[in-house]
Amino acid sequence: MTGPDGGDDAVTDYHRGVYDDWDDAPAVDAEAHGHGLDFGLLLLRLASLPLLAHGLHKAADMAAFVDEVADHPVGGQSPDFFAWLLMLGQVALPVLVAVGLFTRPAAFLVAAMMAAIWALTVPLSIGYTPLTPEGALTGEAVLLYVGLALPLVFTGAGRWSLDAMRTTGRP
Repeated sequence: MTGPDGGDDAVTDYHRGVYDDWDDAPAVDAEAHGHGLDFGLLLLRLASLPLLAHGLHKAADMAAFVDEVADHPVGGQSPDFFAWLLMLGQVALPVLVAVGLFTRPAAFLVAAMMAAIWALTVPLSIGYTPLTPEGALTGEAVLLYVGLALPLVFTGAGRWSLDAMRTTGRP
C-alpha cells in the first residue's frame, strides 16, 4: 500500500509528515540573555557574603558561642559539635557560593542550615510572635538567606563562576 506522498506507507514512517513542535529550536536561546543573567546570578551569589561576617564573629569567640549553643535544647546535646558545625558552615559555605564553586550543593546547605536555625530558634523562643511590634516577620533576616540561596540551587552559578570554568568542555 502506498501513502499520500507516493512512498511505501510502512509503520515506521507513519509520523514522517506530521509537524512536531518539539523538533524546533528553543524559543529563547541561553545566549540570548547576554551577560545580564550572569551578572544577576553573580549579585545573588555575592549576597551570601554577609553570612561570612556572622561566622567570623562566632570564630573570634568560639568559647562564648559554644556556651550559647549549650543553652539551647537541641545544641545542648553536643554543644561543641553543633557550634563548630555552624561556625564552619557560616564561614565556608558563603565563600563557596560567592566564588561559584560547588554552588548548587553549597547553596542547598546554606538554605538548609538557615532554615534549621530559624526553625530551632525563632518559633521555640519564649514569647514568640510571628510579627515584631514594627510589623516585620520575626527572624526575617535568617529567612532572607534561605530565599537568596534557593534560586542558586535550581539555576547554578552562571557563566561568571569557578563552576563554569571547572566544567567547560564537559558534556
